[in-house]
Amino acid sequence: MKKFISILLIFISLFSFSRTNKYAKLIENVSLDSLRNYEYKLAGGEFSGRQVNTSTGLLSSNYISNCFKNNGLNAVLENGKSYSQKFNITNNQQISFENTAQNIIGVLPGKNQKLGHLVITAHHDHMGIVDNEILYGADDNGSGISALIEVSRILSDYSRQGIRPKRTIVFLSTDAEEKRLLGSDFYVNNPVLPIQNVFCNVNFDMIGRIDSTHLVSKNLNNYIYCIFRDTTNQVLNDYYLNKLNNKYTQLILDERYEKEAESKVPYSLITRSDHYPFMRKGIPSIWFFSGFHNDYHQTTDTPDKICYPELKKRVQFVLALIWDLANN
Repeated sequence: MKKFISILLIFISLFSFSRTNKYAKLIENVSLDSLRNYEYKLAGGEFSGRQVNTSTGLLSSNYISNCFKNNGLNAVLENGKSYSQKFNITNNQQISFENTAQNIIGVLPGKNQKLGHLVITAHHDHMGIVDNEILYGADDNGSGISALIEVSRILSDYSRQGIRPKRTIVFLSTDAEEKRLLGSDFYVNNPVLPIQNVFCNVNFDMIGRIDSTHLVSKNLNNYIYCIFRDTTNQVLNDYYLNKLNNKYTQLILDERYEKEAESKVPYSLITRSDHYPFMRKGIPSIWFFSGFHNDYHQTTDTPDKICYPELKKRVQFVLALIWDLANN
């Protein structure tokens, strides 16, 4: 009996080491150069602030669509011919513009279609041109879209090597987030896969800077805010997130906004990004966020101010989380 227990413990130890090694190799694929290249493209002058219902906003949507295509994600709209989910928006004068906003959606099929799927979100729209000046939106939300594209690239590469997740992953780049979450709200009511089968939503929004709270010391730069709600406590909880983080990235998971997850106040922080429509549906959801800074919604939110080493490490943690959830 003692011999059997010893063999069993050795097997468990080897399995745990193998799993840890696989995750470590996975997150090593996050490329700082790739993140920087996406940022300078998305928040450069070509896209003029990526405002919804503009020609340059359309250009940025097309760029993301091409990234999804090049990464090998499946198109599931228009009989598998398109990544674009078009929807209408209404301006302040209540004038409706048909099909002028578009979510960009790519799907990575999982091995087990019976399992619930993940939806990974980030919004690509920003404020456009105000008073003849471009609001570039590098952190808001070029950083989140850069992360979304990079994670899709890595997991698609793994899939082509035969290493597919158990769960299907939907990559959703939303439009009109700055218009009170119109893109994500449209998606949850018009999903490409049944909304009741969403296992978890993971949202990237503003993950590329150091906020004023953490600027006081370089020792504090190694952080990310995790704002989540899971009424089941089975998918997302503090113990699970800390265990995963301690094993792979050793970030500070700052709890400053944790009470926001329970907030019922209209327009409180928890309601201000694309995870919220999923939360309203009762879906376990988490928002990764690096906090506010003086360049928020200013012309000075530019790619040169992104903290790329910190952005890379944050993406590595979220990639480990997504992979773990997708194989849970």
